[in-house]
Amino acid sequence: MQSETAPVTNPSLEGYRMLVKMWTEFWNPTKKTFTSRWSCHGVYGDEKKFNVWSVAVALEAITDGARLYPKEITPMIDLVINALLKYKSPEHHGYCAVENFSGNKDIYYDDDAQVAIGLINAYEVTGGTKRNYLDLARDLLRFLIGGYNYNNNKAKGGVYWHVSHDYVNACTTAEVAIACLKFAKFVPNERNYYVQFAAQCIEWQINTLMDPKDFLIKDGKSENSDNINGAKWSYNTGTTLSAACYLYHYTKSPKWLKIANNLVSAATSHHSEIFDRDYPMEKRYWRDMSYFVQLLFEGLADYMLFIGPEASQEVKDSIEYEFKRHLAYFRKFNYDKNDGFYYQCFECHQTSEDAYKIYKAEWNGHKNYNQNKEDHAKNLIGAASAARIWFQGARVVPELDPEIFSKPNF
Repeated sequence: MQSETAPVTNPSLEGYRMLVKMWTEFWNPTKKTFTSRWSCHGVYGDEKKFNVWSVAVALEAITDGARLYPKEITPMIDLVINALLKYKSPEHHGYCAVENFSGNKDIYYDDDAQVAIGLINAYEVTGGTKRNYLDLARDLLRFLIGGYNYNNNKAKGGVYWHVSHDYVNACTTAEVAIACLKFAKFVPNERNYYVQFAAQCIEWQINTLMDPKDFLIKDGKSENSDNINGAKWSYNTGTTLSAACYLYHYTKSPKWLKIANNLVSAATSHHSEIFDRDYPMEKRYWRDMSYFVQLLFEGLADYMLFIGPEASQEVKDSIEYEFKRHLAYFRKFNYDKNDGFYYQCFECHQTSEDAYKIYKAEWNGHKNYNQNKEDHAKNLIGAASAARIWFQGARVVPELDPEIFSKPNF
């Protein structure tokens, strides 16, 4: 296996290494779920089990790995899906934020959309042999589709964030659309229904939340308010891009091609708000946590899969360039040589003291080191997101030149 201290030349293998570390550290064979030995992001209760969002991202990382390393990774899938079933509410058919108990209504549609995506991916990577995975996904999709806002209110569309909140937002709407589009592949007689519902979701997203000036996706709005939450997170652009690419794949409509191209432009422009713009152009990088950035990687990789063959060379080169530089950045500033994990914070001045020394020496950085200990503690979603960054990166750049890791401003 590739040395943990060497530059990464094989992104897939680094994703596999990270997945094995995640499993070895966080899977608890006695509890038959993921737990942590320390306080960290995503844990709850005295047993330090992880919330459903963390487990869902872990399942997505595992299904990524199973595509490339089926013999080694596939046995993990059934164990994790059985763990996820402990979160399922038989009353609502959604998956609660923590393991279900009587009266639990703490259910987030965005978390559950990622559960659905994980289930559909699991069905696909096991060759369609596990029909129960697809049945679980269908049951969950009914719940998710029921979360669409059909009320005649000011929002006029979008999927709710939570069963008890009035906020409709980008990440939920796009992730539900992606789940429907992935599911549509396996139900040809029902395909039109799921594709049309996904199109409805993304049309609302573009008309309501896309900023026409920079093509980034804003976060969301309360259903009875005219005010939009203008935060522009990387994953909102990434998930909307994935959905637009799937819609183009199914429909070949030039509308979805144009939307996808606009989103790629937003994701790769160093003028964009999803980059840390406190630095010169050549030093600007995506600034969100890895659990957001991994979905931007996936959106761009989906673009290369579905649209890349007909995209301009300039666009393809820009995506490949950003993948190479961000993978090199992730390794240089986020990797912890002491334990082999990655910090989930993507801001290079906040990950570790060692990274901060590089930041000061190579960048002449002006920001102070201010690490939040609990947020930076290694955790399940951080490990899963790191694995996904490498696996999604490998879809576009299957090999990396080790020389790029020595360049201060690649």
